Amino acid sequence: MKLPHKFALATALLGGAHAAQAQQPLTFTSEERFFQEGLELFDREKYGAAQQAFAQYIRLINDPTKTADAQYYYAVSGLHLFHPDAEQLVLQFAARYPAHPKAAVAFFELGTSFFDKKNYDKAIQYLEQAPADRLDEAQLKESEFKLGYSYFSKKNFTKAKLLFDRNKKGNHRYSYASSYYAGYLAYREGDYIGAKLDLKVAERDDNYRTIVPYMLTEVLYKEGNFAEVISYGEKSLQMTPKVQNPDEIELLVGDAYFQRNDFKTASQYFRNYAEGKKTLDKTVQYKMGFADYKNNDIKGAINNLKAVAFHSDSLGQNASYHLGLSYLKDNNKQFALGAFDQARKLNIDKNVKEGATVKYAQLNYELGNFSEVISSLSSFSKDFPNSKFADEADDILSEAYLNSNNYLEAIAHIEKLPRRSHRINETYQRVTYYQAVKLYNDQLFQQAVQMLDKSLGFPYDKEIQAASNFLKGEAYSIGQRWPQAIVSYGAVFQTPNSGRTEYYVKSRYGIGYAYYNDKQYEKALVHFKAYLNDNTIKAGNPNYADAMIRLADCYYVTKDYSQALNWYDQALAAKSIDSDYVLFQRGVVYNLTNRRDQAIQSLQTLLKSYPRSRYADDAVYQKGIIDFENSNYAPAIASFSDLIDNRSGSTLVPQALQKRGVAYMNLRKPTEAIADFKRVIDQYPTHPIANNAIYSLQEALGSNNQTEQLDTYLTKFKAANPESDALESVEFEAAKSLYFNEKYKQAIPKFEAFLKTYPASASVANARYFLGDSYWRAGDKANALRSLKEVAIEGKSEYLSRALQRVADMEFENGNFGEAAAFYSRLRDVAANKKEQANALMGLMKSFYFTNDFNNTILIADELIARGNSTLNAYNSALLYRGKANYALNRLDQAAKEFSTAATSATDVNGAEAHFLLSEVYFRQKKYKEALDNAFAFSNAFADYDFWLGKTFLLISDIYVVQNEAFQAKSTLQSIIEGATNQEIVEEAKTKLAELEKNTVTAPSSTPNDSKK
Repeated sequence: MKLPHKFALATALLGGAHAAQAQQPLTFTSEERFFQEGLELFDREKYGAAQQAFAQYIRLINDPTKTADAQYYYAVSGLHLFHPDAEQLVLQFAARYPAHPKAAVAFFELGTSFFDKKNYDKAIQYLEQAPADRLDEAQLKESEFKLGYSYFSKKNFTKAKLLFDRNKKGNHRYSYASSYYAGYLAYREGDYIGAKLDLKVAERDDNYRTIVPYMLTEVLYKEGNFAEVISYGEKSLQMTPKVQNPDEIELLVGDAYFQRNDFKTASQYFRNYAEGKKTLDKTVQYKMGFADYKNNDIKGAINNLKAVAFHSDSLGQNASYHLGLSYLKDNNKQFALGAFDQARKLNIDKNVKEGATVKYAQLNYELGNFSEVISSLSSFSKDFPNSKFADEADDILSEAYLNSNNYLEAIAHIEKLPRRSHRINETYQRVTYYQAVKLYNDQLFQQAVQMLDKSLGFPYDKEIQAASNFLKGEAYSIGQRWPQAIVSYGAVFQTPNSGRTEYYVKSRYGIGYAYYNDKQYEKALVHFKAYLNDNTIKAGNPNYADAMIRLADCYYVTKDYSQALNWYDQALAAKSIDSDYVLFQRGVVYNLTNRRDQAIQSLQTLLKSYPRSRYADDAVYQKGIIDFENSNYAPAIASFSDLIDNRSGSTLVPQALQKRGVAYMNLRKPTEAIADFKRVIDQYPTHPIANNAIYSLQEALGSNNQTEQLDTYLTKFKAANPESDALESVEFEAAKSLYFNEKYKQAIPKFEAFLKTYPASASVANARYFLGDSYWRAGDKANALRSLKEVAIEGKSEYLSRALQRVADMEFENGNFGEAAAFYSRLRDVAANKKEQANALMGLMKSFYFTNDFNNTILIADELIARGNSTLNAYNSALLYRGKANYALNRLDQAAKEFSTAATSATDVNGAEAHFLLSEVYFRQKKYKEALDNAFAFSNAFADYDFWLGKTFLLISDIYVVQNEAFQAKSTLQSIIEGATNQEIVEEAKTKLAELEKNTVTAPSSTPNDSKK
């Protein structure tokens, strides 16, 4: 309470000076005239002249017993003149004349003198020594009041109260002042009845009429007498002249209306109180906000509550909760989330925490943030065992588990249930399937199969059942467990109504491949035909043309060449991505059906249209073979020479040399033939074709009369092809055995020793690959890179494509993106299968991106996308990097389109990054609503990807900052700091929060009154 005691004191002290003597005689002696003159001067407050007169009198009389009164007045005049010796003179008088009537008055004068100087310690000291029974009535009342006030000033309220209570009685100049102070002290002690009585007495006096109302209104408020607060307070506010502290009275009246739930009137008084104030006490601002909320003034509620919600106390917790409710009324669910989150995290008011937790979970559920629902309610039953919201919380939590992508927790939750309803088991079937999909996408195929078996144990939803069997077949196919894959795909056909699902058709394709890879071509043929005959399959499907090719292959293997050619032609017409393979196979079939010219034409088309095809070497070789078999030796030699001279890294070079040598022999060119046969034995002594070469060399040397040279090459051949117990072979096989048993550290010195001992061995190229790969698997990447680079540069190992993949990957990891791109490019040319080719393209795409070659990044991404999902994440990566390249080129609209496609298509880390980047693009385009909406949808789809989840919420805080929503930004950053698992994200959040707090100007709270409103 603000006590205007200085004004009250000044009022109490108004009045005249001391009267020294009421009446004096008319005639005096000459000595007495000095005394009389002194009294008159004293009464007129001419203390200096009075003191001189009294001094003259004392000197003339020269009798201490007769001059006691004069000595008294002399000393007291000194007090009024502030003489330094005055106090001592008065004390000397009291000590010299203890029985004198003015001895008591002397202490009174000393006390009041020091009181006037505000030296309350001295005032107390001397006023306590003034005997009450020797003071007149006026002096006694003055002494009581001033002593009481001195104690009051020294905060000795007990003694002050006793004196004010005594002094307030009767009708004298200090009674109203004492009533005022007694009323205040009674209020302070909680004696509201006493306080009211005293203050009402003080209020009768004009001097206190404008002072008392504020204090009396506060007393009524403290009593909880809100009706009287309103009645008395409103009456006081109408007074003339105006009462003191009218704004404080308005606050009390407003609060009284607030307590009576009349929030409309309360708001009017609160606004009057707040008008013109730069800062408000947080309690007042909370009540203003609450009243606004109750009055449905949502904007006012948000503005007031937001200012209080920052505080980490009970008031801040309540403000945060009602701020959340206000945002809900404003249909701003995202901001409401931040407010409820703030309220639920404070462990102050458990009821508020409980309600806020349920609201937070409920709102997250509505927004689809199921993982956050699970996180917030996971310990609810433990934290609030007797909650009235228990059933509601359980329902929300169960539904969140069933709808979240945190399938492991959902599965664990359901498996712990003592009783499971039909609906819960249906959900269990679904979430175990979803978890299996995640495991499959993470290439954890064995675990995926185990999870699929759980799902298949509850075959309620037939579509999910079909999907589970299909995915199980896919997992077995990747593991090349063809019989199991066939069984799983076959189970799809046995599922009721499966013919109406997409998995029926997909399983046709999958089982066709499983039979094909298991070399059961007749059965594979049936399923590929059924797949292609399905009306739901469209030509744009990347598997459509592929199925045509596999069907043609089946006809080829089963020697139905006309059907093979028919389907190869259809695959070409469908513009298959593998048209180079089709042209090659068609050339082979034409040759087998004695249509040589068409065979050559098909192979030439391949070489012209796809010069970098992985089948180009085979096409050149096959052209040579066709001419060779038709005795067209000169063109055959030209084809073989093209392969040998221009494609020296091809694995077909040994066969080409052998065939060219035979062709030279047939053209009667033994010298050239002998050179080719010798070259096979010199360069490829362990190749199977070397057996043919040694016989051909023997025949050529004999026909050319050079048989003596055969022994040299026979020795070389025998050295390269020893018996099975030959030392070189034993050592190489021993090192390989360690490698294949994953004992890489033991294998390394064995391969090193082999390369040193047998530098000319035909196994050197492969040994060097095994050495490099052993280094890689043992974690020594520097030596791995050195060895595998040699393999890649030499280009003779049968493991060349693997070596190129390893070298490219390591260069990429080392940040040598240009080098990586070169090796990925070579890998693309020599890739042995679709997977290797997709890996090469994916590495090449990323390398181009990190060398800022964004246009080539887009070209390679387009090629990957056109190929379909040839590996698990190649397609998704291509979608992502096509977006990132456009983003880097500042094509923001195109980037947004690409990221949207990637985020929708990919459920892996590529999708998570794309989802974040889409929000970031919107942010850069200042589309803050779209950015927030997309960002908040992240946790529902990609909650498992902690890093991108953290980056998304950091972006959300940035959006709030530019929207001037500091409370929401801080709340978001605090949530990251408390909940994020990635330390990099946590540190970035701390940095952002510190910067935000430094730049956020918050109004300090005003000093609170003594009372708690």
